[in-house]
Amino acid sequence: MKEMIGRALKPLSDWMFDVVLGVPLPVVRYIFLGLLAAQVLWVLTLPSQRAVDESGNERSLFTDLRLIAVGLLVLQSILYIIF
Repeated sequence: MKEMIGRALKPLSDWMFDVVLGVPLPVVRYIFLGLLAAQVLWVLTLPSQRAVDESGNERSLFTDLRLIAVGLLVLQSILYIIF
């Protein structure tokens, strides 16, 4: 049964492999950076979330967790561009 399914899906998998290999590397980089940019926009549309300590007081530094998430996504983008 496994062999029959494998033989039936082999042409499809070969075609998908050829399609993926046909995408140039610069286009892949732009797609990846575009996905990260879309994620930044999505994070910014989320409602504000505040970091609080044990006593319930808001922390003064980086109170909005969305800004921390955006900062990490930007850092990830920079590292991806460099390396």
